[in-house]
Amino acid sequence: MKNVLVVYHYIAHYRIPIFNLLSKSDNPRYTVLSGLKTDIKIKTADSELAKLPPSKGGINWKIIKNFWFLKYFLFQFPVLKLSLSRKYDTVIFIGVMYYITTWFGAIFAKLSGKKVIFWTHGFIREENNLKGFVRKQFYKLADEILVYGQWAKDILVSKGFDPARVNLIYNSLDYDHQLKIRNAFQDGVPLELFKDKELPVIGFIGRLTPQKKVNLLLELARKINAEENRVNLLIIGSGEEEDHLKELASDLGLTDNIIFYGACYDEEVLYKLIRSMKAIISPGEVGLTAIHALTYGVPVITHNKFNRQMPEFEAIIEDKTGDFFEYDNVDSLKEVVLKWMYEKKAGDTVKECYRVVDEYYNPYTQKEIFDAVV
Repeated sequence: MKNVLVVYHYIAHYRIPIFNLLSKSDNPRYTVLSGLKTDIKIKTADSELAKLPPSKGGINWKIIKNFWFLKYFLFQFPVLKLSLSRKYDTVIFIGVMYYITTWFGAIFAKLSGKKVIFWTHGFIREENNLKGFVRKQFYKLADEILVYGQWAKDILVSKGFDPARVNLIYNSLDYDHQLKIRNAFQDGVPLELFKDKELPVIGFIGRLTPQKKVNLLLELARKINAEENRVNLLIIGSGEEEDHLKELASDLGLTDNIIFYGACYDEEVLYKLIRSMKAIISPGEVGLTAIHALTYGVPVITHNKFNRQMPEFEAIIEDKTGDFFEYDNVDSLKEVVLKWMYEKKAGDTVKECYRVVDEYYNPYTQKEIFDAVV
């Protein structure tokens, strides 16, 4: 039997399903090592899950202390001792070069004969500078690297890494729960949120932050509604840009055609909101929002500057599960959105969206990959 230690910073709430699934495995046997203190505002797993058996939703989880320095740098001192422990055959580290004890833990694990795997974003862009050099040296510590998408793998290979040592791990959300909801509401989603309920609905779901560029979505709605085509705009989420966006909506005359729904954590409600839309649009970077939308059969539209994207953009297959527009170009965005509002066949799109998630972006696929590389 193989024993695998998974060293993580903290368990974000959306990571519970994959860690629960790994914890259910008898061979390999996975143990998760992480702290509770975070460096950003994010919903995390309840520490009580460490006390529950995996069969009841728990995680085989050793909780340690996180020490953050200057926000970015992380020290997890128990990692050093456990990296040398004979109990584990393989150690999977979250591959972030700012986590100081990961450097030493990886070296200690290799010196004690363990396989070292980094689970990481890899390179998002070429990064031909000092930071890129340090990042490359860091990744060289690993025997194998798991990245979320082909874009990151291609960059690593271009920098001399063996393609056989770099594998895709994709990403996932609460797939089982979302699948149950998807199957339960297949017959229709009656939602009447807008005054003019006959108009098509497009929208956004996520944190309202500057990098999401939701202001472009409001400008898009203004342009569409100034012509014979009209559209309703649904914004799901909250954040620092919310007040500014509401003021902008008023200034652009969108009051009757826009709803700021706020943050929503009820998955059944989210399903109905997402399925009410012709497309989810992320004018800035798109991340797990893409997987959320595709899981429910809704296409995703985002920009085409991939070195400013999150890895989940790769789940978008042009003309099948969504589309790309020219970066920061509202006219290009308008052209793409109108195509999906009026030309695409919904049934074919839904099936293709389901297929991408059901084949790749789910915890079961991730576990198969983990089991194969450890």
